Amino acid sequence: MTTPWRCFVSVPIDDDLRAALADALEGWKARSDLSKLRWSDPAAWHLTLAFIGDTAPGSVERLTERLTAAASGHRRFELPTGGLGGFPSDARARVAWYGVADPDGRLERLAADVGRAVDLEPDRPFTAHLTVARATPDRTDLRAWVTEADVPAGVLPVNRVDLMRSHPRNGPARYELLASAPLDGAAR
Repeated sequence: MTTPWRCFVSVPIDDDLRAALADALEGWKARSDLSKLRWSDPAAWHLTLAFIGDTAPGSVERLTERLTAAASGHRRFELPTGGLGGFPSDARARVAWYGVADPDGRLERLAADVGRAVDLEPDRPFTAHLTVARATPDRTDLRAWVTEADVPAGVLPVNRVDLMRSHPRNGPARYELLASAPLDGAAR
């Protein structure tokens, strides 16, 4: 029996935003109030649209076809980024995030279409964000960081969705690109 793959669908982060955020991250790491955070590798940053979970390797081709059809119904767009926060709350966070604004709901509609394409039922409202750290082992109070930290403002171009495979391991997971689906004829 073939072992299932852990898969998700995401929007990649462009190099300019990644560089600005990585520079800010260096300053954030020095804060003593954030010492319990495990910071994400900037090379792995992405915006998750849908977490598929266990996926049969033989279904990747079908998933790619369905994602391509879903993505082709959307035009390219850009979203403003900035701001910090924590899930489930800034005061008792398990996840530290960098914000992505979706003022007209275009990203939310794309995420909904992607979810339907991969047969997911929404289990909670979509919240656009980039995970930059996780609290270990306990929740962390991020309120001072959220209000005091220097936060780069940027733009997230949304021109494709990527089907990704997560390779869990001790420490941060490694991600593998399985396929890309362009929005409105974007180059692959």
